[in-house]
Amino acid sequence: MLGWCLLFISSSAQSANPETLLSADEIERLKRGEILTETIHNEKSGGAARVMALFHAAPEDVWNTIGYCENEFVYVRGLELCEVLIPGLQLIRKHHRVNNNWYTPTIDFVFEAIRTSPTRGEFRLVEGNLRVLEGQWDFQPLAGGEAIVVTHDIRVRSRFPAPRWLVRRVLKGDLPDMLACVRGMSKGSGDDSLASGDLARCPGDPSRSRK
Repeated sequence: MLGWCLLFISSSAQSANPETLLSADEIERLKRGEILTETIHNEKSGGAARVMALFHAAPEDVWNTIGYCENEFVYVRGLELCEVLIPGLQLIRKHHRVNNNWYTPTIDFVFEAIRTSPTRGEFRLVEGNLRVLEGQWDFQPLAGGEAIVVTHDIRVRSRFPAPRWLVRRVLKGDLPDMLACVRGMSKGSGDDSLASGDLARCPGDPSRSRK
């Protein structure tokens, strides 16, 4: 889900205490509201990245934000169609059509999203004009339990080449904007000033989201 096609890497990030994975500086940056981004690799036909942010919200608040088509039109850039083919709480199948740029073909695909635990979910490509679409959401409490670290690992590969600068923009720009938007929509920003900034990064209109 997102940018010209967003997705998760299912195998690279296992659930773990954030304090064991992050430096003290990274934790402080998260507490200041920053969204951490790591580009794992990119190529002409796709790439992979990890985005991470601190949410002052419960995991269920995040699930309730990312799980509905009404909200996906707000946080997924270029989304033209979101159709639920198989509804469900633990497994859902959706059809997405994304058209983000006049110089790249429309991306049309079907994917399955599976909630494997209350704090973890994965999704994978079923069919469409992508070669690879896979990834995960992971929600882990920070020490003290006052907030959760939301990690979104993504990997995507299309059937056609895309400009390298566009791949970089999606991995380093669209994905952090998407996560900031989700944080604002789930009321997880922590203060009004950051919430306003998070919602301003939504590619769609937050007032149209499902409450």
